Amino acid sequence: MTLKQLTTFYWVYRLGGFAAAAGHLHSTQSAVSMRIQELESSLGVELFDLTPRTARLTAKGRQLIKYVEQILATTSEIQHRIG
Repeated sequence: MTLKQLTTFYWVYRLGGFAAAAGHLHSTQSAVSMRIQELESSLGVELFDLTPRTARLTAKGRQLIKYVEQILATTSEIQHRIG
């Protein structure tokens, strides 16, 4: 599990899809998909229920997003105060 994977997970959740997250992250949709697959593999769970139009969080995804929001807030605070 990497910060890049967690950040990607956050933006897929926030923007509702892989294509939108890819645009926001200045990445490709396939790179975003790969990061999410790697994150799911490392955790051993599915994080999204994928439908043709949106990516919705599974129960485990809803649990994880709370931690990811805390991690990203802490990362932002570190950059602001230290960097």
